[in-house]
Amino acid sequence: YVERVIPSDSALVGRTISGPSSDYEVEAVVGLGGQAGILRCNKKLTNETVVLKITNKKDFNKFAEAEEKILEVIAETGRESLNTVTWNDTFMFQGHSCLEFEKLDISLDQYIQENPLGLKEIRPILYQLADALFFLESCQIVHGDLKPVNIMMADRLRRPLKVKLIDFGVAVSNPEDWMGVIRGTPAYMSPEMLLGLPFDLPFDMWSLGCVAAEMLTGAKLFPGGTEHDVISGLLKVMGMPPGHMMSQGFYTDRYFNEEKTALQSDREAFVDLVTKMLSIDPAQRITPVQMLEHPFFSLSHLDPTFKYQVFSR
Repeated sequence: YVERVIPSDSALVGRTISGPSSDYEVEAVVGLGGQAGILRCNKKLTNETVVLKITNKKDFNKFAEAEEKILEVIAETGRESLNTVTWNDTFMFQGHSCLEFEKLDISLDQYIQENPLGLKEIRPILYQLADALFFLESCQIVHGDLKPVNIMMADRLRRPLKVKLIDFGVAVSNPEDWMGVIRGTPAYMSPEMLLGLPFDLPFDMWSLGCVAAEMLTGAKLFPGGTEHDVISGLLKVMGMPPGHMMSQGFYTDRYFNEEKTALQSDREAFVDLVTKMLSIDPAQRITPVQMLEHPFFSLSHLDPTFKYQVFSR
């Protein structure tokens, strides 16, 4: 949870939150989300610094309960202390759910802003995050919101850098029941999520790919505050999604018209042809026979499965 104290005279600071096993003195408001507040606290029983995630409204307790179920699955394996945040306890305070976690350092997002990363620093971070996803895959858990602010440094001064994945607030173990429900943060959403297709464990790998690029460049790979912004950026960088994804996407019509123009298809086929003609490796360069059979001449790119055109803005 991001160690970026919000300067305020919040009534929470200095207050005592009482749990069944210990009292907690609030030292700082670390973050305020739509559903919960993140508080840095001194745990009186052990005199250690911990983090409490407390729901803003009692109506949001159901979300804390869902997160707790995911955390229980993680804790049962005994691996939560490796590359996922350690969850210590859950209790109720004045009708609000409280989740207690270990205190970590700063987020990867903040670290990147202060310390440009080279490949030597990126390698151990990326390896640990891949290991975290490998572990979550074994638990059949989709994190659903993997991004730099949800990756924490355990200690920014120690080398090699150790990171942990946090915030399982939108994580699910039954992604098939959530098809069509947009989850996560637009800039890190996979194409299948944006289009409203079934999603599963590969969703998190896409997000990790976006994080990897951001670690190197210091900028979001697909910037934008809305799903439409991200779709537009994705098309510019990677082109149109496959026809089967377009035709089956629940939200395809949000971003695309129903008829993709022949001109746009022709341009894409032409670019593909020229790219193959200009392959640097002569062994990979297109041959005359292959060229004569290319879609730019056969017009097979006008297949009816490719029937969408990006909305003009």
